[in-house]
Amino acid sequence: MNELHEWLEAHRIAYRPIDREVVEIEGFGKLFLADLSGVKSIFRVRGAEVEFNLMERPEVLLSEGIEYVAFPFGDNWYYYSLREGFRWNILKHVGRRVPCKRKTPFVNLGVHTPYELLNASGDVSQWVRKAVWMGHSALGICDRNTMGATLALQKACDKAGIRPIIGYTCTLSHEGEKVEVKIYCQSQRGLRNLLRIQKAVMVDAADATVPLPELLRRGEGNVLVFGKLSPFWMEKNLHAVKALRETFDNVFYQVDLSEYKAERLDAEVLKATAYFFHTFYDEKNDSFLVEPVLIADCYYPDKDDARTKTVLNKIATGAAHAQSDDQYFKDIDEHYAAVCALFDGERWDTDALFERMCRHTVEIAEGAEARYQTERNYMPRYDMTAEEQQRYGDRYTMFRQLLEEGFRRLVPRERAEEYRKRLEKEVYILESTDNIDYMLVHSKVPLRAESPATGSFAAISGAELEHASTSDLNDDQLIKGVRPISISYADMLAIQSRGPIVISRNLVDAEQPTWHSPFALRDAFQNVIKLSRARRS
Repeated sequence: MNELHEWLEAHRIAYRPIDREVVEIEGFGKLFLADLSGVKSIFRVRGAEVEFNLMERPEVLLSEGIEYVAFPFGDNWYYYSLREGFRWNILKHVGRRVPCKRKTPFVNLGVHTPYELLNASGDVSQWVRKAVWMGHSALGICDRNTMGATLALQKACDKAGIRPIIGYTCTLSHEGEKVEVKIYCQSQRGLRNLLRIQKAVMVDAADATVPLPELLRRGEGNVLVFGKLSPFWMEKNLHAVKALRETFDNVFYQVDLSEYKAERLDAEVLKATAYFFHTFYDEKNDSFLVEPVLIADCYYPDKDDARTKTVLNKIATGAAHAQSDDQYFKDIDEHYAAVCALFDGERWDTDALFERMCRHTVEIAEGAEARYQTERNYMPRYDMTAEEQQRYGDRYTMFRQLLEEGFRRLVPRERAEEYRKRLEKEVYILESTDNIDYMLVHSKVPLRAESPATGSFAAISGAELEHASTSDLNDDQLIKGVRPISISYADMLAIQSRGPIVISRNLVDAEQPTWHSPFALRDAFQNVIKLSRARRS
């Protein structure tokens, strides 16, 4: 039982002992300590079922108001609910947390998720769960060079009732020098700008950096935070700092006093932090050229999860250097202790400075209105012509009738039942995912290959001819008027044998190839038609 008490205290879970076998966690319930000392396995087989090797009868424990069973495994403690049956749950972030001594409002903006591959751990929902458990009203992530976790963050935060803050860590390049920055969205405009910044980093740049001019174009609706090693660059490039302050909604400097526990890295961070407070602080006016904000980069939720960082580092680099166990989701007391340990209390009003840096995290969080519009459908919408409206009525009827016409024309009678099953399956997928418009947009006008053997085609062109031979079209008409086509599988094979490679989608036959890019298909068939004209001549 002492080991369980130590675990609960280490994880700041409020509890009280009931007896030698039972503890009660405030706001959670009673846990029974399973005694596994005399058993060979924590599991046993009862008939065809595998269950936890609990010596006591569950119904007896439930009658005494005990709803959970706690047990050690490896280096951790786990629990499961007697009402739900066995399931692995690590004994963390449950019940009421032991209150912090300080009551300073603070929002964690430094979370790195597993989407930052091989550098961070902890499922997004796990980070959100801990934020809620610690009493935070919001949570911000700042993965390097990826926004992959942002939608998952929004969904998890919405479910938990806290605010998501979309952040992004990248490298700014200017005149041959590089500096790390963090960007946090404030508005929808800011989110669009941040998505373009990510494109500039991951697509346009050969070295995965964003140049200063591009960053200046995308500042509206966002907050920029200079990284903890940036003060020397900032002092050297004050003109750039000024320009960024004019473009972005606000600009801050990141104060992160978490230890790397690597002499070189810790020395660099401390030197840079000291340089910032020496260079950018106006003691007379109690003002900063760039305000400091407390953002501690954290790569795993809890201190005892630090070993995951070592494993990830081993996978990523092949080296297993000892990693810091200090880069986790800390509470306000832990942050305050780090600040007090490094700031001279005679020169600095440590409490006021700490409150100031924490207040900026709340300001960023309160301004973060950006979110993905998940209720909107961003697929193209098909606009029916007057003739189509008169003939079909609506888009869904039009889609069904066009498919039915094609089915009757193309499907062999002896295989109609087989094809019908496949067609209905495909239609169900398209209708249930609301992709009817997409199919109509890219199949508005069919272009049919009638006789590949002779190289003749029946076509609908930009000249709005109902049926025209490609010989009647000049090159400009071909380029402007060619649209995705509908051809048979035999036709496709014949065309492919002549050179251009074409893959087409067949809704009624699962064994045939599937085409997904109408734009590439258009470009391919421009070449097909030109090839056919050349063969006729």
